[in-house]
Amino acid sequence: MPEISVIVPVYRAEKYLHACVDSILSQTFSDFEVFLVNDGSPDGCGEICDDYAGKDSRIRVIHQNNQGQAAARNRALAQVQGNWICFVDSDDLIHPQMLQRLYDGAIAHDAGVALCRMAESPELPDNFYDQPDGTVEVLDMNEKTLVQLFDRGEYPSWVACAKLICKEYICARPFCEGRVYEDNEAVCHWVCQSQRLVRLTAPMYYYRTNPGSTTQHGFSLKKLDYLWALESIIRFYEELGYRKLKSRFTNLYVGEVVNCCGGLRYSLNEPERIRPLVRNAYRFCREQKIHFSAEAKEQLLELMYPHRMSIYWNLKGAVCTLRDTGISGLMKKVRKRLGKDENQ
Repeated sequence: MPEISVIVPVYRAEKYLHACVDSILSQTFSDFEVFLVNDGSPDGCGEICDDYAGKDSRIRVIHQNNQGQAAARNRALAQVQGNWICFVDSDDLIHPQMLQRLYDGAIAHDAGVALCRMAESPELPDNFYDQPDGTVEVLDMNEKTLVQLFDRGEYPSWVACAKLICKEYICARPFCEGRVYEDNEAVCHWVCQSQRLVRLTAPMYYYRTNPGSTTQHGFSLKKLDYLWALESIIRFYEELGYRKLKSRFTNLYVGEVVNCCGGLRYSLNEPERIRPLVRNAYRFCREQKIHFSAEAKEQLLELMYPHRMSIYWNLKGAVCTLRDTGISGLMKKVRKRLGKDENQ
């Protein structure tokens, strides 16, 4: 049985798929199998996958109707034989030493999760295939570690890629199908099951930034799944008693509620969706004892009731002027505004 199973969900990646699979087959670590899951791709990806399987016995191909990345990954998970799982997206590349370095780090330090940095750009960096730095960090997996990583922008649980993960962790918490941002919701569970986390400081996974992807494109209804993911993460850290980490994600959540409401009004012109979203958010916040700041509440009311809030802002401005400059200052401001309106 292979030691590592590499899972590649494939959809509309005909332009990049050869490079992706070649980078996996070129690994210095050879004891692996590869699952290429053709998720109903309408281009030539299915034929490319079958061609690779005919040339290399380590490659297995699954064809299915389009069900999304989460379903594609779960379909492969049900068939893998390896003790370790590595996810690679079909438009990305991995360094020839990535599997070996991650595996060696995990085994040497008895860690259930090993990860490396990502090189993120539209085009492959010129130095990507250089000899990588060998620095390895071994971190005890607890709230203090996760808070430190979060605060320095290195939180390890945003994506499933660029990691080697013990299979039993993933099987205990597979991806939620029918959602996007499913990585965010699942990976935190896997990471927290491991007593130790091994982190390679070298960028050994090339993540192709694609402006047309779900997570990087302009606002769409799919972005609402990010709120679902954050709610799940907040509940999970509350269950663990990780209050500081929960607080970090609470701040993210409140900001994203406002951002999503703004997207509904200004990007999609669907303001009727805002009130149900806000009601659900407030229901969740009551459940988790989360409080919206006064500023966030004003922003939400502005998005829900822009005309009414214009009156509110004028009254608020008048109160502030009255408090700061007295009645004379307020009257001066009113006369100035009336004069401006008459000139218009």
